[in-house]
Amino acid sequence: MKVLYPLLTIFLYFSFSCSESHKENLDLDHNNSFSVKTINIALKPNKNVQAQREDEKKLGDAISVRIGIPVKITTPSSKSIIEAGLANKTIDVGYVSSSDAISFADNEVAEILVAGQHQSFTPEGQPYTGAYYYSVWLSLMDRPYKDISDLKGKSVAFSSRTSTSGYLIPSWDLIKKGLVPEGGSLKSFFGEDNIFYGTGYVSAVEQVLEGKAEAAAVSYYVYEKDKHLTLEQRNKLKIIQRQGPVASHTFCVRSSLPQKDQDLLKKTLISISQEEPDLSQSLFGGTLIGVDPVEHLKAPREAKSMVSTLEN
Repeated sequence: MKVLYPLLTIFLYFSFSCSESHKENLDLDHNNSFSVKTINIALKPNKNVQAQREDEKKLGDAISVRIGIPVKITTPSSKSIIEAGLANKTIDVGYVSSSDAISFADNEVAEILVAGQHQSFTPEGQPYTGAYYYSVWLSLMDRPYKDISDLKGKSVAFSSRTSTSGYLIPSWDLIKKGLVPEGGSLKSFFGEDNIFYGTGYVSAVEQVLEGKAEAAAVSYYVYEKDKHLTLEQRNKLKIIQRQGPVASHTFCVRSSLPQKDQDLLKKTLISISQEEPDLSQSLFGGTLIGVDPVEHLKAPREAKSMVSTLEN
């Protein structure tokens, strides 16, 4: 169907590239129609599978009502599956980490549509709201550690070898502080056999709670929110240090999807995150906003470049 008022459409598109403080124009032009009959969205898996299934249905219904076509949501087990789906057009939109978004952009299969907006604190303790957040080191409340330098020669737990906030950013921080040299090894700081790699945030924190590690690297929300740990568990812990920034998770849209479809999806996702905050908080940890796709990936690109030099 022919798009009316092309100048207005162009204006709306560029409004989403403005700064985070700029108010998004969320009026959906119902004269537009999608070039596809179904929108397929892939979300990263959540620990609470049943709760995610319920949220997925709510999100799918909310999007479908607004865009007028069916929406199918799946939770592939890996980034590679999502990337392949974006490339072969079986997936239209993928919700992934900023590190995954780098691969999508470099391979030209998808680009950032919107990113999560978080509310937390900077390493200096100042309140912060924006499209990035911070990784934290957690230890037991009674431990004397003040920052990462106190953990030299101590046993630690990373969330996993592929975790952005639970491995990539903490390792980047060690290099930037000069505690681990580029091309060196984390073992040179923590010691041989003192590094545990988990299968997620909770597995790393459990090492601390069980006394097997002195500190665990995870996302701030593992400690500050009630999604991953119980209140009893959180009360036993404290934050030693915050490091970052960690570029927030993103919705990446396949590059082969027509620009008109991309624009409508962008406005739809942002409007849902603002109009249904509980659903958005449950799935994304906050609201969704437009970001500069290149700027958003600068920090994770630098982190990946430096950390890739480390010996295993």
